[in-house]
Amino acid sequence: MAKDKKAMHNDAGNKILHPADAIRKQAKKRKLEKMKKERQNHFEQKMFGLSPAEIESEIRALKFDHERKRAHKIEISKIQQDRLSRLEAGYKRLKETIEEKHQKRMAEPKSSMHVDFEELKVHRKSSIFYHPVNNPYGAPPAGQTLMYRHPDGSVKREPPSVAQDERPEAPGFGPDPGSAAASSSAAAPNPDSDVSDGGCASEEEDGEDEADVDDDDDDEDDDLEPMLPTEMPDGTGIIGPSGPPGLVLPGLPPGLPPGLPPG
Repeated sequence: MAKDKKAMHNDAGNKILHPADAIRKQAKKRKLEKMKKERQNHFEQKMFGLSPAEIESEIRALKFDHERKRAHKIEISKIQQDRLSRLEAGYKRLKETIEEKHQKRMAEPKSSMHVDFEELKVHRKSSIFYHPVNNPYGAPPAGQTLMYRHPDGSVKREPPSVAQDERPEAPGFGPDPGSAAASSSAAAPNPDSDVSDGGCASEEEDGEDEADVDDDDDDEDDDLEPMLPTEMPDGTGIIGPSGPPGLVLPGLPPGLPPGLPPG
């Protein structure tokens, strides 16, 4: 007996599921809707945490990257295309809320641990933590408040109003090693020193002349004959052919001239 195919479909043509399958399908649908809502909330919270300038900069960077890839005939993935379209649509939809939240954040009082790095770039030498080698940016250590040293000697949270070029250096530290003042001071000659450039050149010439004289003396010493010993290890004197006349060598019979063998 053949199975009736219409038994699994209703009059509208929809498939009739088992009650357990219908429950699982509804649960899966609810889960997908929940995940979609969570992704949307996460995207909105991320957009609210950025400033309008940052979002616009990211959009311009993505567009420039897509144009570069099209010019070089590089394939643009669907993920990158979806990211740009989603960012543009979300910014257009949430622009007013993003601007309001950004203005609210800027108006809130900042924590004492907050560091404005744009401000610190200008007044870094006035920071009490500034050091030309160990801490050239003047950033405070973790957990400490950034303080500025003022020209009158006081230390305050607010930076001084003196321009960077006119600001006095922190006591105890010299000019910045990379600054023009440090390079000019290093290049300038010392007026108290007796040695000048001409003196250095004359000293080098004198050294070369002395080296030449020493070489000539060594050559003369090489031309001389080596000196012979004048006595034996036991203290007995040695008289050579060049010795004074009339002396007799030890061990020779009397009457023989020096230098001849006996017999």
